[in-house]
Amino acid sequence: MVMLVCCGKLSCKCSMDIMVVVSGCWVSSGRLFRKIMAEIPYSPANDLQFLHQDFVNVLGVPTHIVTSGRWLDEPLPDNDPGRFLILFIPGNPGALEYYIEFIKALYEGLQRTIPIWGISHAGHVSAPPGCTVPKLQENENLYSLEGQIHHKMAFINTYVPRDRRVILIGHSIGCYVVLELLKRLPHIQVIRCFLLFPTIERMSTSPQGQWVWPMLTYLRLPALISVYALSYLSPQMQCRLLEWYFKDRSIPECVLNASLNLFQPDCAKLCMHLAKDELENVTTLDVDNIRENLSRITFYYGANDNWCPYSYYQDLKEIFPQGDIRLDKNNFEHAFVLENSKKWSSSFRLDT
Repeated sequence: MVMLVCCGKLSCKCSMDIMVVVSGCWVSSGRLFRKIMAEIPYSPANDLQFLHQDFVNVLGVPTHIVTSGRWLDEPLPDNDPGRFLILFIPGNPGALEYYIEFIKALYEGLQRTIPIWGISHAGHVSAPPGCTVPKLQENENLYSLEGQIHHKMAFINTYVPRDRRVILIGHSIGCYVVLELLKRLPHIQVIRCFLLFPTIERMSTSPQGQWVWPMLTYLRLPALISVYALSYLSPQMQCRLLEWYFKDRSIPECVLNASLNLFQPDCAKLCMHLAKDELENVTTLDVDNIRENLSRITFYYGANDNWCPYSYYQDLKEIFPQGDIRLDKNNFEHAFVLENSKKWSSSFRLDT
């Protein structure tokens, strides 16, 4: 299968190019796409085919952005009475491409009426040739959990119009980031927050956290050595490895494309760095913050989620019996984007 994906104009002064995905692998194909795009008139009815991916510079890091509806510098419609904008914050790994099927399905389910912007985590997506990415060794704070929060704050302060009524959606550790944004950006008109499979407390003592902690503590170096070795494989071989790994699952192409970033040592290192920081610092539930913003927050827990287990759902319901705290009964896994993006978006109620 061959498909074209627009990479747009790169803010970090990289060359304009188009990427062709062949059997899930990215290869370069030149500058023809700019001419093709110029010949297709823009209209709201074409929004879905104009799903836009690009890199912008946020705090000195080339950051992968995905939008559906309008690109960052395209004017939002003046005749929109709601003036809504959805901002999506991913989990870890924080490559937005994992969520493309979800974003497209959600946008379509909203009758293409509300623009959706998604921002990847700093350093979790391999930057295009010519872009410089700050190294972890000299910028540990930039890529920590606190650094990722500041990264999202900088993006919002730079790109989100002040007159927009913002709906924040977070997945996994993205939910923790959303809660922090509520506290730290009071000038933004956040009207609703939707927290999907929220890792917002006791991460290291969760069933999955207890399993991941020793790996990140004692086996991180062997894991990185393996990534360095695999990074020398051709993209075609990396794709075949991913297809073998997911051979018994119906994985969309966007997941395969996003997973290719994990063959890049720098990306893998930054994902591990963030994961260890999450386990160390996401401990106590921010009860005061949730209480202050409870009327704006909807929580979605999984019935069989080893990152935020059923007991966490019960505890939150006990603390906030009046809160909008929901339990998914469809047995979707924590990483729902692997197979169930469309099904999850159809069961996900975006009440504003």
